[in-house]
Amino acid sequence: MRPGILLLLSLRNRAAWNAVCDLRRHSRTKIVVILLFALALWLGLYWIFMDGFRFMDRGLGGTLEGLRTYILDVGLAVFFLSLFVMLAISNGIIAYGALFRSEETAFLLARPLRAPDIFAYKMLEGILFSSWAFFFLVFPLVAALGIYDRAPWYYYPGALLLMGGFALLAAAAGGIATLLVGRFLTRSPRRVLALLILIVSLVAIVWALNLIGSYRASLDRSGEVWMQRVLGKLGLSRSPLLPSYWVSDGLLAFARGELARAAYRLELLGATVLFAGMVAVHAARRFYLPAYHRAQALGRRRGTRAVEGGYALMERALPGMSDDLRALIVKDVKSFLRDPVQWSQVLVFFGLLGVYFINMRNLRYDLDQPFWKHLISLLNVIATSLTLSTFTSRFIFPLLSLEGRKFWILGLLPIARRNILYSKFWFAFGGSFLVSESLILLSDAMLGLPGPVMALHAVMMLFVCAGLSALAVGTGALYPDLREDNPSRIVSGFGGTLNLVLSVLYVTLIIAFMAVPYHVTGMSFSGGEGLRAAVLPGVAAAALVGLCAVILPLRLGVRAFEKLEV
Repeated sequence: MRPGILLLLSLRNRAAWNAVCDLRRHSRTKIVVILLFALALWLGLYWIFMDGFRFMDRGLGGTLEGLRTYILDVGLAVFFLSLFVMLAISNGIIAYGALFRSEETAFLLARPLRAPDIFAYKMLEGILFSSWAFFFLVFPLVAALGIYDRAPWYYYPGALLLMGGFALLAAAAGGIATLLVGRFLTRSPRRVLALLILIVSLVAIVWALNLIGSYRASLDRSGEVWMQRVLGKLGLSRSPLLPSYWVSDGLLAFARGELARAAYRLELLGATVLFAGMVAVHAARRFYLPAYHRAQALGRRRGTRAVEGGYALMERALPGMSDDLRALIVKDVKSFLRDPVQWSQVLVFFGLLGVYFINMRNLRYDLDQPFWKHLISLLNVIATSLTLSTFTSRFIFPLLSLEGRKFWILGLLPIARRNILYSKFWFAFGGSFLVSESLILLSDAMLGLPGPVMALHAVMMLFVCAGLSALAVGTGALYPDLREDNPSRIVSGFGGTLNLVLSVLYVTLIIAFMAVPYHVTGMSFSGGEGLRAAVLPGVAAAALVGLCAVILPLRLGVRAFEKLEV
């Protein structure tokens, strides 16, 4: 390894150690609570995977053992292929900000350091911020598979090597793509990245709709025909040219004691990682500095008269707010819409949910039975709420910190600091409520749910949006990082983790109080006294929890924000 990269990594290790030592300043209670929640989530994932393996054995054991093995092979291949695509996109997004927009990068480029060393340092740093969730998700699967299949001892270190190589290869792919976009598509690199994300998502949608078509075509045939059709469509994920298949096949080979095949897959993955790393370094040597200079020279295009008129109309249309509060909200809306990396991610994930809701009837559930209708609607509410919790943690929590060193400009304006915080809340609440409420009403309409249930879901999403927005804004004010300009790093810190845990807990409480009592105990009726008896106590409890989730974080955030010195 070159001396330059060794120097940079040693400095990063020292900074990481200082951050660990800084944890002593935090309350031990907070740290213990976060660790307990993380452990509970990990154990929950482990139980889900273990129960899935038991379910497959119950349904496909005995004479269908071969089919069980094939389904497990295909399922893991699809799982790792999906993770590879998401990891590559995540690394590409993080790499763009770290390589072209970071103040630390500008500082390093002014020092006697080689561009490939800075590129490698930034990519290794980005892996830590993009891959921790991957490892957190995949380790329960690895543990469940190993314990259930009674894997030999070398399965666990082998799985660790496979997962590490998998993350490095995805990071190299994302970094190379970012370099090429920055060098050759410099007119609007962020829009190009957003376009790539949308293309990948459209391919996934078309693929999913094709699967749905195969399912509908085989409804009148035997289950064996349906299984053959679906597995045939998923067979592409088992292509020997895909690194994701090397990982899934190597993992199963380690679990089954097939050491020769597992070693071959591991060697193949390792050689590909080394080759991809070499290609990335050579690409950085040729393209990084020209791409960086072109990225700095890009100017911002002024909006059209129609766009500016829309912003002016939005500012006048916000009711019951002071002029400074409306101006701050419009500023946040402009910042969000001018960053394609942000709105493209929101469009992709919530767009996929919308496509699923529209095509629910094509899946041919037995929607005439109340059990399936209410179960599906409950799962849709849970999926939308949890997706919203991740997005408020990813985009709303770092909003205040991203003001960064330019915050002094807002400090000089005749605007109360509390209004700055309230503007973030109203921006988050308005956007999240508009998107999530539309999705839930679309889901309920496609399922044909009665009016009272749709009203219940609408009120519940109101509570969810308000509470999640207040939690993200409040914790963002309690744990700001005004020196950092990378939102991924901000979210990966202590405050971001705390906010995500609290958001998931809040969503769980709201759903448990409002949705579960009706959907579990009241499936046989659609209105009247039974509905009120099942729902009203839960609505009252959810309203109390929601009120606390809005008032307490905002009050604590305002108090901390007004004392903040910049």
